[in-house]
Amino acid sequence: MPKQMINRMLFKVQYQARKRYMKLPVLEYDALIREVKEKFGISPDHTIYLADETGTEVDEDVFADIMEQKPNTLWTIVDSMATEDSTAPPPSQFSNEMKTVSPTDSCVSVLSTKRPRTDDQFTEAKELVKDVLGKKSAGEKIFQEYRATGKITDSTRRILVNAVVGDMIEKHGNIPPKEIRIKYAVGIVTLFPSLEDPYSKRGYEHFYDPDSNSGYIAWRLKTVQRNSQVSRTSIPQGISESRGPITKRAFLTTEIQLEGDSCQEAISFLKHCSDLEQVAAKMKSTFQYRQELIRNPEKSSSVFNIFPRFLDTKGLVLQDFELLFGVETSAKLLEKWGSSLKHKVIGEAKNLTQSFHLSRLIESAEQCESSQEVTEWDSDMSSLLLLLYLLPPPSSGKKNIVKISVQEALNHIVRFHKSCCSFDDVLRAGQTTQPYILAVGTLKNCIHDYYIIVDGQLIPCKAMSSLAAFDELFKAHYVFGISYDAALHSMYTFLQTTVYNIDVGVTHESPRVRDLRAKILN
Repeated sequence: MPKQMINRMLFKVQYQARKRYMKLPVLEYDALIREVKEKFGISPDHTIYLADETGTEVDEDVFADIMEQKPNTLWTIVDSMATEDSTAPPPSQFSNEMKTVSPTDSCVSVLSTKRPRTDDQFTEAKELVKDVLGKKSAGEKIFQEYRATGKITDSTRRILVNAVVGDMIEKHGNIPPKEIRIKYAVGIVTLFPSLEDPYSKRGYEHFYDPDSNSGYIAWRLKTVQRNSQVSRTSIPQGISESRGPITKRAFLTTEIQLEGDSCQEAISFLKHCSDLEQVAAKMKSTFQYRQELIRNPEKSSSVFNIFPRFLDTKGLVLQDFELLFGVETSAKLLEKWGSSLKHKVIGEAKNLTQSFHLSRLIESAEQCESSQEVTEWDSDMSSLLLLLYLLPPPSSGKKNIVKISVQEALNHIVRFHKSCCSFDDVLRAGQTTQPYILAVGTLKNCIHDYYIIVDGQLIPCKAMSSLAAFDELFKAHYVFGISYDAALHSMYTFLQTTVYNIDVGVTHESPRVRDLRAKILN
């Protein structure tokens, strides 16, 4: 297993009755031992060792080999100075920087607050929510649905949130303390483990995020408070960091970058060179200059005048994205979509209220590539477009955002163009700076060429498939420093964090994004 891949793996560890995930910057036995002692509160003087799932002790010299063969191993921590039948309670002080896993078999992630939390508090939160639902007529329906499917639908989730918020208000008033909101959120993901978001810092932020006062519980509380004419200013508002395509970031490329006169000579050479290998090489060596140009608001609009090769050479968008994030990140969508994500997205879309257009899109997504009965786009493109139904455009009422339907928003992703027609009308009609795909062919399910439209310019895609074209569309945002289309923000943020794993944990995500990730990854 490549070291880069191992570096990103989570370690599952168990000590006494507690399990948790840990993440290390390097795969080293000693580093894991040190981290275990710190996070579980084990004395530095104690000698501990790792045992695999069969109970076999694992020495340092074979640890890396086992991780390569069995990356999902649950490591058991054995303390040689503790008795085997020890019933001492686990340490109560958890770190605010790491996920803490509940004592359930499903390893529910929750984060401690400033006050110490113990396993008893996890159980208390779980029993609290269980008791609330036990008193509600809809509670049994929620339990039955979860037992039958291992998850809950959006409509059932709303019933769940309404029930716990109602109980919260009844006991603590219209503005319950932050710790109470956290307790109910912890109780939900402890009682229903598959609702946990495995990528978030705590695992329950889509129900309640104490940093930004957002999430389903916060939203419901605000609705109740508005209806009760409670001042919204009494609710503390947090600020979440937002990172995405326009964020200035360090480059991963190790290519030698040209500066000064050498860089200008390369740029001049590029405008007249027709050799593809030399074009690729010169574009690599001027990458840093180009990124500085793109990040400068006063000069970014000139990028296609200075680097016109984007308009006639395929693959340059992909090359720049790899220089920015590396080959491994660049390959994420193509690796993950067909193997695991596609069918789960289709399954979640089937749980939505069905409309004519949604049903046709699901039907097309489920068709095999060779089918002649496809009624919409091909299978991959149809399944990708289903994401927009699962993460729809924001509702009206938000500043500077015009409400549009999902059907209208689909045209912000991909548009069909008859292969016999001129591009002139398309380019003249392009009013948006946000990129979208122009799919050229005889039918929507029979496309010959793909282009990315950016600022009224036609960029040819290297892609020969709809999935690869969508991959280039996403990457174009980062290569040209273009913010996400407001109508597609949730969809692109989901792809950014959940699929490409870019800026995980530091990007502001809506509860809908976190909720969908929990449904798909659990």
